[in-house]
Amino acid sequence: MLRVFATFFVSVFFGICMPAEAADISAYQRGVLIQGTLQKGDYARLIQFIRHPDNYGRFARTVYLDSTGGDVAEAIKIANLLDKSYAATHVASGARCYSACFILWMSGVARHVSSGATLGVHRILVKHGEESVDPQSAYFTRIARGVENYMAGLGTPRAILDKMNATAPADLFVISPRWLAEQQLLAVMSYRLGFIDAAQARCGPEPVAAGMKAGATSGEDEFDRWVQQIRSWTTCADELRASSQKGDGMTIAALIAE
Repeated sequence: MLRVFATFFVSVFFGICMPAEAADISAYQRGVLIQGTLQKGDYARLIQFIRHPDNYGRFARTVYLDSTGGDVAEAIKIANLLDKSYAATHVASGARCYSACFILWMSGVARHVSSGATLGVHRILVKHGEESVDPQSAYFTRIARGVENYMAGLGTPRAILDKMNATAPADLFVISPRWLAEQQLLAVMSYRLGFIDAAQARCGPEPVAAGMKAGATSGEDEFDRWVQQIRSWTTCADELRASSQKGDGMTIAALIAE
């Protein structure tokens, strides 16, 4: 299936701009950082990077993202690895994750966006040679549907897919926390659906969604308790994610060995 995607999307791009340089893959804090435009060969470079024992530990903890997009086929290959590896994806303060990078972010089991970071989506750009393909053509529609189906499989909400399809490639729809709250998508976007069900069975109700549903806190003490609940629940969920990685260790090792 992955080879079909790689062939099918050979001329499909998500990105505000397309510089020649490939993404930079490096150690960052306690995790791994993928930074820059996604280009062909980045998946192989990421595999080579995380094969080092020190770097695999970083990869298992957190994958940081800072990219304006790039090659969709390469993004899907990397996203498949993150998805199967129970990755935690994070856009740190000051970083951007647009277009094809958003696919990587959605492939995380746990997904985080720091204050001051931005997420954004727009419609794909399909090229045949040097010419852009008409968005009204059957060829474009077939490819766009394939990308959309893959993103839906990662748990991308219909509301975001609609915003993506309605936004021209030269523009950007910024996915703000306020918009997510208005759409009641904060919990859905923070964790993979199957994972959050398992996490809630083990750790109790997810406190952010529960707090939003309950409404504003009545005082500073109550707010502090809520923050502590979030920290405790996140720690419990991280322990479950690490346990899942260990349980599927052979599958993950086989992916990295390819």
